[in-house]
Amino acid sequence: MKKTKKKNRGKSEPERITFSLARKRLSDLRAGSAEAEPQTDAGTGDGKDEKDSEAARRSAAHRGNAAALIVEAMFEAAVPARLRRRLMHGKALAAVVVVPGAAWVAPAAAFFKSTYGSRWIVHARDAADRKKDASFGSDDAARDLSKGFCVVGIAADPRLLPASLQSAADIVVSIAPPDGAVLRKAISRFCRRSPGELDRGIAAGLDLAEIVAAFRPGKGPSEIVRRLKAARSSRSAPTDRVPDLVGAIEYGEARTWGLALARDIADFRAGRIAWRDVDHGVCLHSPPGMGKTLFAQVLAKACGVPLVVTSVGAWFANGPGYLDSVIKEMRASFAAARALASPCAILFLDEIDALPDRATLSPRGRDWWMPVVTDALTLLDSAVSGRDGVVVIGATNAIDRVDDAILRPGRLEKTVEVPRPDADGALNILRFHLDGDAPGDLSALGPVLAGRTGAEIMHVVRSARRAARHAGRALNLGDLERAVLPVEEVAPARLFRMSVHEAAHAVVALKLRIGTVRHVALRRSGLSAGQTVVLLDEADLTTRRVIEDRTVASLSGRAAEILFCGSSSMGSGGDPASDVGSATIDLAAVHASFAMGDRILYRAAGADLLHQLAADRELRERVEADLRRLEARAARLVAANGAAILALAKRLAASRFVGGDKIVAIVRAHPGRAPADHPRRGRSAAPRPNPWKSGRRTA
Repeated sequence: MKKTKKKNRGKSEPERITFSLARKRLSDLRAGSAEAEPQTDAGTGDGKDEKDSEAARRSAAHRGNAAALIVEAMFEAAVPARLRRRLMHGKALAAVVVVPGAAWVAPAAAFFKSTYGSRWIVHARDAADRKKDASFGSDDAARDLSKGFCVVGIAADPRLLPASLQSAADIVVSIAPPDGAVLRKAISRFCRRSPGELDRGIAAGLDLAEIVAAFRPGKGPSEIVRRLKAARSSRSAPTDRVPDLVGAIEYGEARTWGLALARDIADFRAGRIAWRDVDHGVCLHSPPGMGKTLFAQVLAKACGVPLVVTSVGAWFANGPGYLDSVIKEMRASFAAARALASPCAILFLDEIDALPDRATLSPRGRDWWMPVVTDALTLLDSAVSGRDGVVVIGATNAIDRVDDAILRPGRLEKTVEVPRPDADGALNILRFHLDGDAPGDLSALGPVLAGRTGAEIMHVVRSARRAARHAGRALNLGDLERAVLPVEEVAPARLFRMSVHEAAHAVVALKLRIGTVRHVALRRSGLSAGQTVVLLDEADLTTRRVIEDRTVASLSGRAAEILFCGSSSMGSGGDPASDVGSATIDLAAVHASFAMGDRILYRAAGADLLHQLAADRELRERVEADLRRLEARAARLVAANGAAILALAKRLAASRFVGGDKIVAIVRAHPGRAPADHPRRGRSAAPRPNPWKSGRRTA
């Protein structure tokens, strides 16, 4: 014995061991449990360790106490008997216990007090009190060690423990959740019958309370196993009622990336590649309603891995909203994903832009947000956070507001836009929401639904089902058609204005050859009642001529209103994305962004150009002159092709939708004439008479 003690005192490096321990309440681990216990099956021990007198004493004290049996089995499986005896009988030992999360600190402390007695002085740090840092208690820990006491520090982050204890640690213990082998031993002792081989990750992601809840007196091993599987399934977001990734063409590049990830994860499971060869994260961005959350479920199903869904808002909502509680919730989300990773899991982090860009923080906001953002970056950093096996998917509706540090390699290292669906993608979404109730040939609806979000298409199906249900019959194609383009009473003058506006966009786009016209549609009454979809020609880089041609097409709807109705309506403007708004931004970019005007200086891009226009009179005058010139050109083209515009408008008002092929046929049937001079805007041209009969029309 003396030789052994001398050898231990001579070690310069701490001895490192690992054992498993679940979290939550462990106050019921006291040896004096008074519950009526089933007898332990003597044949379910682990051989040599079961003969150890100390292990036998603990087993007898914990019989039937599920929590105690689970912890006992985990400890026996991970720590050799020699080291357990050292923890029980050693003197003046310094130990550090690192737990998976702050919620595990108190249970670990209770475990030490219950198992090793009051001779251990415990320093437990759960980060709730920010005053308790490495300097707090350092002198006390050093003094206790010098007096021969055993001192243990327990924390999720060992940097929170007393500095003297960190540097003097003889033993460092890392705590992990229980696996299938540990639970098999605990179930055998509780039921006196073995459940057989268990999946290694049967309890991955479950805390101690959830595991203990599966242990019921008088129930057999198979029932406990069933409850454990059900509990684990409830911790992962559902992925059963989701589309198949292979056929989810509406996701575009995101689908391509997801299929590659699924293959990499399969190779990782098979041991063909290391985790470093797998993409660690991606940031999905799109307008609202494009199905980013659904994509995470689709991807998890394709990869065959659990999914944990959280958001920045949830970190606030799940606690009082104080700094420490937000950080705890954030860490708990990552810990849940790590616990479910057997060997892989996906963590979906919505509203990633709610973590503010540090470069834009005000001095007041910086004091509060910097700890949150810094901790988030550490958790996202796969090199230091230990998140091997966890793929993080961030999602945002505003990619420009995401901190660049979040998007660097090793974190969310790739950005992928979720596009608006084309006709085929929209049909795919429609069929998914119909869930096998497709009433006939739906192909004609694809072009009409192209460009709509997944949420909008889901609403179409819901509206169609409601109409059929209220009519007391099965869903039919007419229900869907009316839901896609609802029939509404529209005054003739309004219907005429809406129709010629959209028809002019389509005809002028064809005449200028700016791209392929997919369709025109009257979607609903209101400011955005019409829709003209043009697939722009991207064969070459955009030049000033191309920008001006596109601007002419944008302004042609307004020009048609002036020509055929005598005035323009508010439908051409009112928003940066409107006809006039987009034309203004594009022409401002010619002068202040793309160096296509008289000056080369770069000043701004996108919607920020509107601020430049507000502050710069000279730039305003240049853009206004361009708008006037191009509007006059649009007016000449509209006048020269009036017959085609009126013919298309009439068809559009009657059917509410006209496809690209029919538009081309109408334009060819009405070739028009060479553009002539048109009265200047500001001097009202005599409006052409409305060629339609009076009376109410539907659109």
